[in-house]
Amino acid sequence: MGISFRKSIKVGKNTRINISKKGGIGFSTGFKGFRISKNKMGLRLSLGGNGIYYTKWFSKNKGNNVKKKNKKEKAKVRKLKNEEVIEEDLIDPETDFERIPTEDEKALLLYLGSPVRNYLLYFLLIELVGTAIFALIKQDLLSYLIVGGAFLLNVLYLFSKLNYFVFGVNRAISLFQKNRFDKAYKILNKCLNYRPKNEKALILMMFTSFKLEKYDVALDCIEKYRKDNEPLEVMHFIEGYASCELGKYKEGIEAIEKVYSEEDDIRYSKYKILGDCYVGLQEYDRAINWYEELPVNQKKMDENIAEYNYALGNALLLKGNKKRAFNYLMKVYDYKPDYKDIKELISKVSA
Repeated sequence: MGISFRKSIKVGKNTRINISKKGGIGFSTGFKGFRISKNKMGLRLSLGGNGIYYTKWFSKNKGNNVKKKNKKEKAKVRKLKNEEVIEEDLIDPETDFERIPTEDEKALLLYLGSPVRNYLLYFLLIELVGTAIFALIKQDLLSYLIVGGAFLLNVLYLFSKLNYFVFGVNRAISLFQKNRFDKAYKILNKCLNYRPKNEKALILMMFTSFKLEKYDVALDCIEKYRKDNEPLEVMHFIEGYASCELGKYKEGIEAIEKVYSEEDDIRYSKYKILGDCYVGLQEYDRAINWYEELPVNQKKMDENIAEYNYALGNALLLKGNKKRAFNYLMKVYDYKPDYKDIKELISKVSA
């Protein structure tokens, strides 16, 4: 029998070092609703809550350009050829493989947490040290003037908008990782006023505003990013979620349908958002069809399963099917009697 182990060491408020036999030594950082993990197997991004999650694993295996996503046993066809039995796999390319992540998408996790390098400042400091050494050797008026000029350039740069931008973005990354979203938001807002098309600042602002539930700002960041770049899959996810929350249901459907990953967390989130959008459009039959794709009939109840049952029960109630609605709503009530407005909904069903 194989031996497995896993140990997690907390090294900060939101950061842990994870040690396991399969993944080796890695780290994870973040907070509830947003987390970044990395080990020898690759990178992972997790965000969301209330039954809607985006949990994406980016493998480091370069040979794994196309990942099989349908774990169910494939159907096989038996053919007779020259009295021999040949078995062939029937593969549906639309359901058996997931979209290939882009290089930008693979690098997203490290990209979010890595600081902006202030190369110009490094160059100016090296230049200042070099001219200072030159002045010590020469010890004449010209060398002193050169040192003074180098020093002045450093001072001017330190108070420049470019240096403030670099410092601001790095400060925002640090604040974001410490859950200080309001402060990070204010700094990023100033940074984007100076460089409104900067990719890193836009992505950071998108995640920060999404966490602060400033969905209109998150959508604005995605729109600006889209003008010069191909949106990442996580952007389609956030766009679909945010549009639904803002009552832009058609836009939400259009965005979330561009999320192709078939990992369970993402797939269930996609169904949930589609169902919510169709409820908003009062197309209850279509909403129910999507909610029924969720794991609503599992025996083990948790917060996510409760949210799925609540959504399906509410949609059935809105459609007028009180009998079926009662079954799903009661499962939520039995799990947590004070869940949202579950008592009010059950009273409507019983009336």
